[in-house]
Amino acid sequence: MSFQLSGSAPEIYENTMVPLWFGRWAKALLELVSLKSGERILDVACGTGVTTRLAKKEVGADGEVIGLDINAGMLSAARELSTDKDIVWMESDVVNVALPSHHFDAIICQHGYHYFPDQPAALKEFHRLLKPSRRIAISIWDGHSAYTQSLCSAVEKFISPDVAGKQRSQRETPTARALEAGATQAGFSNVSVIRQELVISVPLAAEFVPLHLGSMPIAPAFLDLTDNEKKALVADVAHSLESYVVGDQLVYPDAVNVITGIK
Repeated sequence: MSFQLSGSAPEIYENTMVPLWFGRWAKALLELVSLKSGERILDVACGTGVTTRLAKKEVGADGEVIGLDINAGMLSAARELSTDKDIVWMESDVVNVALPSHHFDAIICQHGYHYFPDQPAALKEFHRLLKPSRRIAISIWDGHSAYTQSLCSAVEKFISPDVAGKQRSQRETPTARALEAGATQAGFSNVSVIRQELVISVPLAAEFVPLHLGSMPIAPAFLDLTDNEKKALVADVAHSLESYVVGDQLVYPDAVNVITGIK
């Protein structure tokens, strides 16, 4: 997996991006999965563990939940946030998971699939790990939102096209048709792609943009800007999103595609 955070980025990610973005998408994803008490769950690309913790709450004390990620910094934050929960945190890539076959009732993944270097191999590994007749649910962005389009444009102007390309790649995801085909080729049945939409509210650009970029892999490039350059980048985002300002918030629609299937 290629989404890597270091330094203070995992902490900023958990304190800013999780409550405003990923916590809400985690709840939306789990509504589709319908976890049951006592089930065994693998959360792939778990990050700081928001979806993992919610899954553990749903399966209860008799259930087993493993959060898997390749990023040690994210897992460190996940462990600190779950000291009172019986969750196993595992540092691993997604194509060679040292876990037994036919073990899990559900494999979930929120906003991680498009970072996997070998997506077909990852899907085949998920198929191996699942019990027969059990399910996957994988959520990824359905392209860019108005906010992320504006942000990436400003990054290109004030940092570089290369850095902007890295930021844009987080939303460069497979089409619904490609997702469906990939899961089917990996051996899953009853495959479908469900589009979920949410109205997102975040603080105004002056507050939110520095926090957002500070929680991303490109954080060093943003932090290397002069104060005036940072202000100019933020002002550019603010200007392009004027029509989305509601009071002291930016309010805009966003969407994900969720691929589901049965082994």
